[in-house]
Amino acid sequence: MPAGLNYRHLHHFWIVAQEGSLAGASRRLGVQHSTLSSQLRSLEAALGGRLLLRRPRGVRLTPRGEVVRGYCDQIFRLGGELLEAAQAQAPAPGRLYLGMLPSVSRSLLHETLRPPLSAEAATRLEVAVGDAGTLCGELIAGRLHAVITDRLPLRAAHGDIHAHLIGQSRIGLYGTRRLAERYRPGYPDSLDGAPLLLPAAGSLREALASWFAEEGIRPRIAAEIDDVPLLKGLAARGQGLAPIGRWLGEDARRRFGLMQVGLVPGVFARLYVLTLGRRVRHPAVQQLIDRGRDRLGGR
Repeated sequence: MPAGLNYRHLHHFWIVAQEGSLAGASRRLGVQHSTLSSQLRSLEAALGGRLLLRRPRGVRLTPRGEVVRGYCDQIFRLGGELLEAAQAQAPAPGRLYLGMLPSVSRSLLHETLRPPLSAEAATRLEVAVGDAGTLCGELIAGRLHAVITDRLPLRAAHGDIHAHLIGQSRIGLYGTRRLAERYRPGYPDSLDGAPLLLPAAGSLREALASWFAEEGIRPRIAAEIDDVPLLKGLAARGQGLAPIGRWLGEDARRRFGLMQVGLVPGVFARLYVLTLGRRVRHPAVQQLIDRGRDRLGGR
């Protein structure tokens, strides 16, 4: 690309070529005739030759000008397509487009979404559930306002994304009454050989694995699941003990009949809201962050 190429001048040349005269282009663009002439001379200097020949009844393109006009047709056609595509993909006003990992608790999501979804807010919510890589890509592309996640993205892959920590909670192991009564005595040594329902991957899984290794505990992995409702459902059927944040302990007891066996020292569940850049642009996203910190912070 020539260093001195001015795209405004290029666009004005394109309009002159369409109109066939400087006078017609001047009226269409709302630009003084003398200003337009000066811009065209600058463009010709940048491109290394004459583009137009003056005639009594207008202008005629030189061979170089014909080539440049051909490029202009492509450049400004693509520019129009780009604008249409960007407008089509941009989130509509009055809507809140969120991404969410399947490992995020729906109960926590309901807690944090109350202000943005109040009757007075008039905000329409759309939630996409997917993996971290896909959702971060959608966030970068401008198709999501924010992503709710319980794990941080890889910085190398998503350097423009900022993580807002909205809460954290100690992790406990929960199970049915029968399993709780069996594994509470002698906890945590009693977990050796105990059936566990664990997340398939992520920081929580790694932290639990480190704790088991430090304590010399070798549990039996009964299932690896990233879907929170499914994990709780299996725990409710007595398939194993599930790691659940204490902020969900009451919900786990009331809805699934699960009881806490014991806490895992130094291991926390965390909830983040990811945005593109540090600044939060959508007011409903800021409400979500503020609500989450009020309700979930420090539990």
